[in-house]
Amino acid sequence: MTALPAVTAPVLAEALDALPARLRRKVDDAVTRASGWPVTGTAGGVTVRVDEATTVTLVTVDGVVRRAADARCSCLLAPNCLHRMAVLALAPVDDTAAAQPPAADRPVDPAAGPPAGPVPGASADAAADPSADAGAAAAGGPAAPAVDGSAGAGGAARSELTARQRIAADGLWQVAVDVLAAGTVGCGVVLRTALLRAVHEARANGLHRAAASGTRVAAGLRAARAAEPQYRLADLTDDLCELLAVSRRLRGAGPPAGELGPLLGTARRAYDPQAGLRLYGLCTVPVVTDSGYAGVVTYLVDRTGRVWTVADLAPGDVGRAAGAGDATVAVGESGLSHRQLTRAGLVVSGGTASESGQLGAGRAVRAARAAGVGWADEPLAGLWAQPLPDQVRRAFGAATLPVPERPAGADLLFLTVRVLGGPDHTVLVATGDGAVLTLTVADEHAALPHRDNLRLLGQAVGAELRLVGRLDPTRRATVQALAVGPTSVDGPVLVLPQSWAGHADLGYDRLHSSQLGPADGPAAALPDGRLPGESGAAPRPRLGDPGLGLLRRQAERVVSGGRAIQALADPTARGLRLARLDLGAHLLTAMGDAARARPRNAFGRLTDDDGQAFAESWLALAVYEQAASRALAEASWLP
Repeated sequence: MTALPAVTAPVLAEALDALPARLRRKVDDAVTRASGWPVTGTAGGVTVRVDEATTVTLVTVDGVVRRAADARCSCLLAPNCLHRMAVLALAPVDDTAAAQPPAADRPVDPAAGPPAGPVPGASADAAADPSADAGAAAAGGPAAPAVDGSAGAGGAARSELTARQRIAADGLWQVAVDVLAAGTVGCGVVLRTALLRAVHEARANGLHRAAASGTRVAAGLRAARAAEPQYRLADLTDDLCELLAVSRRLRGAGPPAGELGPLLGTARRAYDPQAGLRLYGLCTVPVVTDSGYAGVVTYLVDRTGRVWTVADLAPGDVGRAAGAGDATVAVGESGLSHRQLTRAGLVVSGGTASESGQLGAGRAVRAARAAGVGWADEPLAGLWAQPLPDQVRRAFGAATLPVPERPAGADLLFLTVRVLGGPDHTVLVATGDGAVLTLTVADEHAALPHRDNLRLLGQAVGAELRLVGRLDPTRRATVQALAVGPTSVDGPVLVLPQSWAGHADLGYDRLHSSQLGPADGPAAALPDGRLPGESGAAPRPRLGDPGLGLLRRQAERVVSGGRAIQALADPTARGLRLARLDLGAHLLTAMGDAARARPRNAFGRLTDDDGQAFAESWLALAVYEQAASRALAEASWLP
């Protein structure tokens, strides 16, 4: 069956506004029926057959329906009919046009063409983390020269919001409050379309960070409604918290001048000229995002030890990510693939890069292949020489920054560990100071070898490895393993082919049991004194605080069931007070009181409040839980 083309948010909103009130209540049922209507491709769009006498025709421009007049129905009620609205609501939403700033306001670098890299607003680090860039990936295609959302047309930083920006921020806040009150069970096409309209207005007025959060929330609501497998309630909760927090800071009087830039965000990142770079390959990571983008990110290191990235992201699924490792790197004309570059070097002249370390690919860039170095050689060896507490503080600090502002590689950890074993694809390792960490897979897709590789590494008990991993800020002492290499090239436990240059990228290179040999010396003891081969189950990973887990479940339950579910609930705060989480107990009680509050008019009749008090109480609880859980996870790493 032919897929429906993308539809812009204004077209969807205009079609919904044209519907009579009596038909708006039937839109969700009509969308369910429309999922079974056959779609046929035509020269200029698609045709959807409703029944023998009715068809809906969508006319596209560059593959996107850009005007409401380009959606036509043949029924007698057209254009204000349910058929037309159901088809438009079923189609994916495209916001590419809104994400592109006006040409007069967009600085142009004549030396740079469109750089191959992550999508607008997403750094390469965030692109490598699917949960972090879903909204940014939905915002547009390959990145172009950037404009800072905090700057006006002249490029000077503004000290306060404009009136239109305050109105747009207030509109986003009001819709987000309604979404929280309704929950995923009550968010149908009408409310989701209102959110997309508010996102469009926010992006058009330069509120790029809030718009990206709203886009992710809209995608999460759609996935929840359609029961899509990639839907995660935890991700939607975090995105809704971000949307409410940012829009609340922007509305009204607005934030102080020094905080305005980060809250506004950027439309597209600026790529500035760079002096000659001598880069060394570090590792290559496949990327699959929930927003429909896939590809690869390769990490590089210069002579000073700074991490840079070059990426190739485009619309696609896990199949594209699996094959992107063999795609040619779009920096100059080196002819290297990403998998070759990770074990080689690159000399770049006339290059451009974003402030976060993402390399551009303009026409003036010249790049030539050079020799690479192993992880044990400088400058790569310096990454593993950094003290673990410093690395952990850096990674947790990066997790609190907006995605476009995270420096390349800031969330990576470079560890020397000894394998203790572990069940299935979860591996326990010990650092030199005796700390026990949990290695988990960076991507669960079966088409990528992450799971098989980690399962095999769990059998290499006693192996001493160098590890590149991404810190998981939501779990205690947990690392997503990206690449590994033996501490000695000819080590007896993990022997890699010479062509792999001393390390394996766990998302592309597939390990084999023949590469595991007998351990050299006694096996490492587990924290309880047992040896890995002795009887008894492997130690379980340390879990988070039960009290904070209770707060997290309360926040997620509201996102799922809305205000009504919290009003009917009777959560006890006694356990939180026993755990010395007095502020958490107070916030939970306050949220319950706000959910049950029902004001009355002068005649004693119940009236409906605007829901803002409840939204603010939920936001306070969600922000507290996130900050406390992050602090607890960081403390689990440090002595």
